[in-house]
Amino acid sequence: MKNNFSKNYQDLIKIYEHLHKNGSNLENSENTFDGKSLFYYFEPIKQLIEKTKSETLIDFGCGKAKYYFNKTIIKGVEYRNITEYWRIKDYYLYDPGVKEFSNYPSEQKDGVICIDVVEHIPPEDVFKFIEDIFKLSKKFVFIVIACYPAQKTLPDGRNVHLTLLNPNEWKVIISKLHKRYPNILPHVTCIKGGRPSSNDEEKKFVESS
Repeated sequence: MKNNFSKNYQDLIKIYEHLHKNGSNLENSENTFDGKSLFYYFEPIKQLIEKTKSETLIDFGCGKAKYYFNKTIIKGVEYRNITEYWRIKDYYLYDPGVKEFSNYPSEQKDGVICIDVVEHIPPEDVFKFIEDIFKLSKKFVFIVIACYPAQKTLPDGRNVHLTLLNPNEWKVIISKLHKRYPNILPHVTCIKGGRPSSNDEEKKFVESS
């Protein structure tokens, strides 16, 4: 699946390898794409795991996956890591820009989460990229997509958010894929600007399986 992408996509992976190692125009290497965006979705992911009775998941585009390796306090309770809070039995971390997570998943898991990643994909590869997410899932996909330009830029000057569509346009894409994979529950959040802090800033849509 991963070999079907454009040269633009393959070149982009090399750029992200560089950014992970050297940092971006805004952050040092340690904090660049470290997985911080997951923080905002701890609870909705847990709810989806429980709703679908899922026990395994893939974090597709996990970055440095900081919350999988650090203690986390949620509602006053300390957890060894985020997977203890979610109560899942197994997980797989994938990010082609991070050496230790660069091996493409070899098998499906119950759920696949993909947060603040899709908008970084070149337009010509977006549909195939999201379809890979569906193919790797047995029960659900949880996708968060930013619909606004980022502050970060690539070394060549391009905004890191290469594909900017509005929520309705994303919904058309997800609906097409849901028809191809009707047994997969899609939960998608489209962020209109900045970090999610109110219903005015995001649009969610969930399609029944």
